[in-house]
Amino acid sequence: MSASPFCPTRCAYCSFVSQSVERSMALIPAFVDALLLDIRATAAAVAEAELRPVALYFGGGTPTTLSADELERVFAALEATFDLSACREITVEAGRPDTITAEKLAVLRAHGVSRVSVNPQTMSDRVLSAIGRRHSAADVYCALETVRAAGQFQVNMDLIAGLPEDTVDSFRATVEQVLALGAENITVHTLALKKGSRLMLEGTRLPAAEEVGEMLSFAAERLRGGGYRPYYLYRQKFMSGGFENVGWCLPGTENRYNICIMEELCSILALGAGASTKLLPGAGRVKRFFAPKYAAEYIAGIEKVCADKRQIVDCLKGTHGGTL
Repeated sequence: MSASPFCPTRCAYCSFVSQSVERSMALIPAFVDALLLDIRATAAAVAEAELRPVALYFGGGTPTTLSADELERVFAALEATFDLSACREITVEAGRPDTITAEKLAVLRAHGVSRVSVNPQTMSDRVLSAIGRRHSAADVYCALETVRAAGQFQVNMDLIAGLPEDTVDSFRATVEQVLALGAENITVHTLALKKGSRLMLEGTRLPAAEEVGEMLSFAAERLRGGGYRPYYLYRQKFMSGGFENVGWCLPGTENRYNICIMEELCSILALGAGASTKLLPGAGRVKRFFAPKYAAEYIAGIEKVCADKRQIVDCLKGTHGGTL
């Protein structure tokens, strides 16, 4: 898994360590250079442990905030250093429609990416404005057309129940519009009330728990009726109404990475700023280590980040039967 901590703007509900490109554009070239060192160090450790990855997930932030040339450098490095012969899927969070271009998709297609996320969160322009996104619902349609025209990709679309300015009726309209778009995967999140987010700092009014429950019930009913089935579920702290996040998919389009990370079925090797590596050496044991959260700290501390990857060899050599 690789993480790019950059987004076009910071969403009001977000407390992740992601930085808007407006403020951090100058960091991106050095971040990519550091990430390439991280990739090489991780690949060397994986090779020494005699393992091969079964899935790649490039998340963030929004990785497609990077330019096509920067994406090319990252994926070329992954292919040059890792043995990807056992890799069954490659996913990229192209989550913000305002970062998706045909040029970037051509790079992803050339490197075998099989799944991209186009994440509207809502199809209401009023709600998009309230959460600090600088795109419209119409931009989501355009982005998805660009993805479909590129070919090859399965599509995931994320929705969030409980956003500010949203209502049961407008959320229902969002669900209907996303169903009509035919994404293979649809993830229905419940708004997590995170302490570091602008929503909590500003005391924004949010839909009541009863309304959120209605939203989620409607989504589940319509998704089942549309041929989707739930294939993973997880809860976070401080979720609106105490509800959950559920990933839905059409038959045969499950995302292996999502299942593995939720069920702790295999080790997760994380690269990039704020990345959390989770090693499962066996006998119920779990070992975690973390990269620096902020891009500038990650860049400055890349030598230690790379040195830490030796723990992969120490923990995993001879434990996973050849695959991660």
